[in-house]
Amino acid sequence: SSGINAEYGVIQESDTEFRCEKCDKVHPNFKYRLMLTVKLADFTGAEWVTCFQDSAEKMLGISADELGALKENDQMAFETTLNKLNFATHTFKIRARLDTYMDETRMKCTALSVEKVDFAAEGRRLLAEIRALS
Repeated sequence: SSGINAEYGVIQESDTEFRCEKCDKVHPNFKYRLMLTVKLADFTGAEWVTCFQDSAEKMLGISADELGALKENDQMAFETTLNKLNFATHTFKIRARLDTYMDETRMKCTALSVEKVDFAAEGRRLLAEIRALS
């Protein structure tokens, strides 16, 4: 399908036209992109982490287009899909960096990858570590 296929925001000009904020061109449609901000927590503490397209889709279990369709057509299903993330268990690879804005420095965390926890494999790994100690 023709239309905007960039990773930039669009502004709806009319019912059938969307303007790209970067190139300022009008297109007949757009492609949904995800930027999901989640609070991750474990026994050591908690941190806000930004999950972009791939990691967000993996966590949600549906594509950005499917989530966009839910938001437009079935608000309850949309909210249910997002609420499934509450207290879900995943393994993350995260990039953390210090960012300064208006003389305030804070840590910004971005998910590089996310996987569902394989409890059996994790158990085997821990057993191997315990055996190595003795």
